[in-house]
Amino acid sequence: MLRMYFAVLIFISAVSLPTLSSGQTEAAKKIEEFTRPFAEAGHFSGVILVAMDGEVIYEQAFGFANASHELPNRIDTKFNVASVTKDFTLAIANALIDEGRLAETDTLAKFIPDFPQADKISIAMLASHRSGIPHRVKANEVQPYQLQDIVDLAKRCELAFPPGSDRLYSSAGYSVLARAMEIASGKSYQDLLMEYVVQPAGMENTVDFESEKVIKDHAAAYLLDSSGYLNAPVKDYSFLAGAGSVISTARDVYKFGQAVAEGKLGKSAQEGMINSKGNIVANGSTNGYRCNLRINTQNKTALVLVSNLASGANDLIIENAQKIIDGEPADQPVVPEPNFAKETPKNLDDFVGTYALGNSSFKIFVKQGQLFAGPYKLVPLGGGRFYNYWSYAEITFVRNEEQIVMGLVWEGSAGKTDWEKK
Repeated sequence: MLRMYFAVLIFISAVSLPTLSSGQTEAAKKIEEFTRPFAEAGHFSGVILVAMDGEVIYEQAFGFANASHELPNRIDTKFNVASVTKDFTLAIANALIDEGRLAETDTLAKFIPDFPQADKISIAMLASHRSGIPHRVKANEVQPYQLQDIVDLAKRCELAFPPGSDRLYSSAGYSVLARAMEIASGKSYQDLLMEYVVQPAGMENTVDFESEKVIKDHAAAYLLDSSGYLNAPVKDYSFLAGAGSVISTARDVYKFGQAVAEGKLGKSAQEGMINSKGNIVANGSTNGYRCNLRINTQNKTALVLVSNLASGANDLIIENAQKIIDGEPADQPVVPEPNFAKETPKNLDDFVGTYALGNSSFKIFVKQGQLFAGPYKLVPLGGGRFYNYWSYAEITFVRNEEQIVMGLVWEGSAGKTDWEKK
């Protein structure tokens, strides 16, 4: 049993729902009232699905699937589910364990013997992010890859620590796990996904990314800026095979969670993916896309959010929709209106570098006279402070007595963290 551990025109579409109780109707109304201001401000684009007592009580689509053509999202619009792909991969691995084709204690020496320290990296370590394989390998993210190509890139990377001695979130590690599953089963990852996840869960609108395939009703990815929607960078998601490559709908993500809860994906998946509180929790974010799944198996409630707009509204909607489901009072929906500096600082190079928190790190760089953290623009507020729409965050750079930047404080919709400049 494996565990992962860890101003725009608004369009709204809805689905016909069963007769609701007064409590369910009130919950659906409150979720709608909290979400609508963010959608009307152009800060939320996606689909929200809520279930109570095992019945879907709310399923609404907001915003644009294609902003250029003003095509609205629908409840059956497909979104990249990002790292929720890992939960699908974990379910497949557990099914192969149930069948005896794979074991938690199997090492990469059995499947990929030329992988560095193959005899020390187990299937369980790959699944729980304890292999030492870095999060990302040096892939060209616009180039098509096969799983074996990602494995070959991972072989060239230095392990972050001796296998099993620490934990580092690793998408590349899940691609290696997916390749090991292919070898163990003699089937492609796409075929394994269909056989062990999509079909038994009754998921009708879920596929793995294929570079040349046109996917019907697939939402484009966007970033949020003070001017509105921005195109997210073009990506070929094959570089995230087995880790962030699956495309699905809110309803299918819900079906996946229900299938895990009901044991339709096997006993090991059921036991390994439901935590000690009886919850199934999955989350993913990449390049404008967001997916979050929460199921309480004890009171039979569920929340799914899928989005194609990187915005701090996503976290606020998830947090407050869950409060409403749990019968708690929600916060007031407040769309941020940052007071930006009139001029860009001339010393942007002071902030450039790698910032670390534990085993995690990210780079800040200057592009076309503006500061970025990954694909996300940091807009100056003044006084060494910047704003980021992706997480509704205020970023404050910290200097020492010599005025050298030593780190930053990132405080936004997902909380507050302190990062050290390396």
